[in-house]
Amino acid sequence: MVAEATGLERGQIEYMHANTFTGPDSGTTSGSRQTLITGEAARRACLIFNDARHGRTLEQMEGEEYYGHYLARTDPLGSSKPTPVSHVAYGYATQVAILGEDGKLEKLIAAHDVGRAVNPTSVEGQIEGGVVMSMGYALTESYPVTDCVPTAKYGTLGLLKADMIPEIQPVIVEKPGLNLAYGAIGLGEITSIPTAPAIADAYHKLDGQWRYELPLANTPYSRNKK
Repeated sequence: MVAEATGLERGQIEYMHANTFTGPDSGTTSGSRQTLITGEAARRACLIFNDARHGRTLEQMEGEEYYGHYLARTDPLGSSKPTPVSHVAYGYATQVAILGEDGKLEKLIAAHDVGRAVNPTSVEGQIEGGVVMSMGYALTESYPVTDCVPTAKYGTLGLLKADMIPEIQPVIVEKPGLNLAYGAIGLGEITSIPTAPAIADAYHKLDGQWRYELPLANTPYSRNKK
């Protein structure tokens, strides 16, 4: 986004990771919206930089700093407003689970509206990671707790192994987003939301049984209870 806004070459831009020594307290962060929020702040800083750069070389600007701010204002939870603003941007996701003849997942197609895909490779990776995580929720994982204390060992949680992962087809849907951060609306938790329902629906199509608990019962992935 900085290269886009300034016209600089990617090699001229050095990204310095945030740390508590140089970064002010910015409150909480939400991974699904940081492309939008941080990206827009960076874009605004670049516009100020562009104005200051007019007629000067980069060498002449050595040591100067430019700040851009963007606050995604939302209404608090439980707001009494008739139509409260809960998020700055909204995406959309839909997923389809396909079972093989053995009743196990053969393929999972995941289509996600991300506005502008700033980094398509990263978007695909986010989709694939979210799908795999939620496949575990749906089919094999059990995380028992008593009084908020885990009661199972890590190796018994039922995490999916690599050879259990089916083909995952990520589909990036780009639609006009907000007039912020070049149209990026973010992608995060939404990659995990449709997976379990899609898998549950696939098994309902197979045997007519609705399953209302996770992990789903009576599938080839079900673990025998001792």
